[in-house]
Amino acid sequence: MAHTITANNGGGMTEPLNVIDYSAELASRNVTYDLLDGSLGTVYVPPRPRSGTLRLVYQNRAAAHAAVALHKQPASFTYISSELAEVSMTYALEGSVRLIQDATVGLWYVEVGFQEVTSGL
Repeated sequence: MAHTITANNGGGMTEPLNVIDYSAELASRNVTYDLLDGSLGTVYVPPRPRSGTLRLVYQNRAAAHAAVALHKQPASFTYISSELAEVSMTYALEGSVRLIQDATVGLWYVEVGFQEVTSGL
């Protein structure tokens, strides 16, 4: 499969047909101060790791519901994409998980809010 998401607690995995509408952002952690002379002072800090949304595509209801159940676990998850290695990561659930049925094309979507983490813990 081209896309695999695995719970790092050994609680299972899912292989969506595709991952579409991947969106991610890096939040700045720089700190800017007003100085007494009217100028600005800035402390430069690397941004937070990526956060955003993955939209997972499934062909049937059972697989989509299993993906939702997988993301209910108190664990981090490893996402591996053989199609686009740059989006592979370890992440924690951030925000919400949303289940969507598209009856017009017969597909199910699972939207997962994520925060990239630097360890699997």
